Amino acid sequence: MLEQARLDALASYDVLDTPPEETFDRLTRLARRVFNVPMSTVTFIDGHRQWFKSQQGMTACETDREPAFCNIAIQLPDALIVPDAAIDERFSGNPFVRGEPYIRFYAGVQLRSPDGHAIGTLCTIDTRPRSFSADHSAILAEMGGIATDLLELRRQVSLAKRGSRPRSGDAHAVMKAGRLVFNRGKTSLRCTVRSLSPAGAAVDVMSTAGIPDRVALLIDSDATSRLCDIAAKAEQRLELSFES
Repeated sequence: MLEQARLDALASYDVLDTPPEETFDRLTRLARRVFNVPMSTVTFIDGHRQWFKSQQGMTACETDREPAFCNIAIQLPDALIVPDAAIDERFSGNPFVRGEPYIRFYAGVQLRSPDGHAIGTLCTIDTRPRSFSADHSAILAEMGGIATDLLELRRQVSLAKRGSRPRSGDAHAVMKAGRLVFNRGKTSLRCTVRSLSPAGAAVDVMSTAGIPDRVALLIDSDATSRLCDIAAKAEQRLELSFES
């Protein structure tokens, strides 16, 4: 239930899959210069991925959630500081350490909603080991506070522009962590459920390649499992039809 509350908090900002914004890009540029690192991101974690609202020095706009350093960071009460990932048993075998972007140093501070849910991070990354002083940690925390303030301002402006909520139809927008299970239970993929109706659901995944036409959808927070047929398939989204 804590994860669902976190996802609800993230959904309230309506920030995922939005275009780059100069206010956040300015912050990641500043973080890269202040800490003299090649990479910095403002990252949000949904049910299946980490998505970069802003990134400096990286080519990807999102990655799988499972190996993400930021996924570990949001589970901690304080900032995650990793001076050398290659000798840290939590990360030494991580694909982002052994391969692109070859992370050796990571420092990430949580971005929290007013009710305390960690919806993402502001992080700095280097390809070589380095130390990170208490003063550096304090500066990063201040910059994380700025990112949170920007998010809150962005949400208030969005709410003012939107006015009252539009009436919803049979399908309503949600953000729930789920899994797609197939191959007789041998394969399980993280997904994010983005809409639900009595007849079906829309889910986002890292890639729809290799997913068969019939799957089981498990929604963690609801403790439910439904057999589904795939009604429509795009590069990263599936429209599912529930079997009766």
